[in-house]
Amino acid sequence: MKKILTFSILVITSLLFLASCERSVETYPPVDATLLVGTWRATDINTEHWRFDSGGTGETWDTSDDVQEGEGTKFNWTTESDQLRIDLYGEMGMHVYYDWTVTHQTADTLTFKDIYNSSRTFVKK
Repeated sequence: MKKILTFSILVITSLLFLASCERSVETYPPVDATLLVGTWRATDINTEHWRFDSGGTGETWDTSDDVQEGEGTKFNWTTESDQLRIDLYGEMGMHVYYDWTVTHQTADTLTFKDIYNSSRTFVKK
C-alpha cells in the first residue's frame, strides 16, 4: 500500500510539474514601419523584390519571371509589435497573406521568420 501511495504521489507531482511548464515564445523589438518604406531584394533569391510604400500598400515582383516593377502583385501591409502582415491581391481574385515575425531590422537589412520558422533576409536597394 505504501508503494502505491508513493507511486501515486510521484505521478501526480510529475503531472503538475509538466502542466506548469510553459512554452517560451521569443519576442523581438517592434517593427519600425518607417524603415520598411522602400524597395527590398531577397538575399536568397536575388530576383525577388518587395516595395513597401507609405500608407500600407506595396508591390512584389520577380525579375526571373520577366516581371518588372509596376507589373507585379499589389499588396497591403500592417505591423503590430514584432509582426509584419502582408495581404497579396493577385489575378482572378487570388488573396494570399503572410505573417512574418521580424527578428532583425535596420535601415538596409530586414530579417524575418515565417510561420514555418524559416528565416529570410532582405536588403534595401
